[in-house]
Amino acid sequence: MAESLTLDSYLPLYDTVPEKWEEAREFFIENLKKISETTNVREIGFFLDEELLTGKQFIPSTTSNQEFRSIFRMVVDCSPLVAGVNTFAHNITFDTNFTLMQMYAAATRPGTLVAQPIPNGADTISMNATNVIITTAGAWDRCFAVIEYLLEI
Repeated sequence: MAESLTLDSYLPLYDTVPEKWEEAREFFIENLKKISETTNVREIGFFLDEELLTGKQFIPSTTSNQEFRSIFRMVVDCSPLVAGVNTFAHNITFDTNFTLMQMYAAATRPGTLVAQPIPNGADTISMNATNVIITTAGAWDRCFAVIEYLLEI
């Protein structure tokens, strides 16, 4: 496998195996390692309201022996939203070790069949040490914010 594909998230395909057991054994061991590494670097598709690992790995830290850093995810229920500023507790340890990687939200009005991502135009999302802050021009029945972050050790 090419060196640039070491962290590829696709499982490799094989259609031949060496006939001799000694060669086949080595082939199986190496390819099982590749399959394990590929499976373990995938993004985990769970979006829960508790801190969990995403399966994503970030640039190695220069202070921790070049080990990749894990990205965590938290979903915050920000329902309902009223026009103006809305705050919702996120329950994330937000200190000097916290680094935001990605944050977004989506709002829905099921009665009128309208939905939108946030940020969008004048609608914004931010956070401070205790809350997710969403400012919106209109009211929304449902809204969830997704926060992905690093916790430096």
